[in-house]
Amino acid sequence: MKKRYPLDLSALAYPLMRTHSAQSNFRYTARLDRSVEPKLLLRSLEYVLPRYPSFQTRIACGPFWHTLKENVLPLIVTEDRQPPLTPMRKKETNRYPFRLTYIGDEIVLEVFHALTDGNIGGLFFADILTKYVALQEGTDILLPERNFSVEDPFRAFGKKIPFRDLSVKKYNGKSVVALGGKGNYDRYPRLISTEIDLSYIKQKAADADATLTEYVTAAYLAAIFLTQDIPLNKPLSLFIPINLRRFFPTNSLRNFVCFERITLTKGSGERTFSELLDEVKKQFCEKITLDAMQRNVNDLVTCMSLPIPKYVPLFLKSPCFRLVKKVMNKVRQTAILSNVGAITLPPEAEKHVREIRFFLNVNQNAPLNLAVLSYAGKCILNITCKLTHTEIPEIFFSILRS
Repeated sequence: MKKRYPLDLSALAYPLMRTHSAQSNFRYTARLDRSVEPKLLLRSLEYVLPRYPSFQTRIACGPFWHTLKENVLPLIVTEDRQPPLTPMRKKETNRYPFRLTYIGDEIVLEVFHALTDGNIGGLFFADILTKYVALQEGTDILLPERNFSVEDPFRAFGKKIPFRDLSVKKYNGKSVVALGGKGNYDRYPRLISTEIDLSYIKQKAADADATLTEYVTAAYLAAIFLTQDIPLNKPLSLFIPINLRRFFPTNSLRNFVCFERITLTKGSGERTFSELLDEVKKQFCEKITLDAMQRNVNDLVTCMSLPIPKYVPLFLKSPCFRLVKKVMNKVRQTAILSNVGAITLPPEAEKHVREIRFFLNVNQNAPLNLAVLSYAGKCILNITCKLTHTEIPEIFFSILRS
């Protein structure tokens, strides 16, 4: 009998939100020192995938929710011929919830968020790159021991709380500053990146008594703030994914992130960068704590244990979910900013991988999202932009370099 894995609690909504034209994916790319050999790339994927058992699956329908069901179809590696972050088609991936492609000297991995989060996706990509270089060079590079589990960490670390204690207002949110507008969207997103010396930007953050994430967040807020009418007529809000593995001991392959808002309130007037950074540091300190993360996990466990989401059949959930989403549609975040930290490769592999980049998905409610990672001594800042103009990315990069 084929194995089945329930989706983690945070992933249950992703298949319900998927449409023919939109899917919640994220994207890793790597540029090598020579052209990619597709047969070796396929062999690398075949070698690495068994180390990630819940990845060897497809999205299947259950009676109440989608699940991950073991997939025994052949793996596919193809040339990258389509716009970035487009929905995955069954034929092009053989139903696997990820897509591995190449073009020239570049390897591209796109992952459906229902499978996992960007942190685990980065480890998966790093293992594929390491094995690929080993095959191409004819050497034996050992992959790191991962010792993953397939547990749902939300179920493992969360507990039900009384319904009256749920933070419902927090998740509904208020309508915030939107970056788009009619006629201001491109059909497909552009991928915009820049690199900054990691030691330089860490020192700049340290000089301001801030972490790298706080410093970049303040710079991104400042770039957006400078394009708005002052005082703000709506709150300006960044969504920050928080890797919960920082707070809870787990080696799960599944999604384990929650979101916190860093917000400038309605009516905010002119501020210096230093004042913005102080506000960001204050909100990080107040909102990103063990107690707050535990509340977030408990909220999700409690919501998903309520009778309506738990027992309504899947064939009714999908249309109901889309209807509620359409009725309640409003901009809840101005943009998303995600820092997945350092991507590391063994030295034998690193010397053949020139750069690694990471991009978030976008939509019309959040058309300009920023992803940050560090690799080989560089801080790499990657913006997925669906807007017709690039004013904000240009200002943002200028702030960080000034």
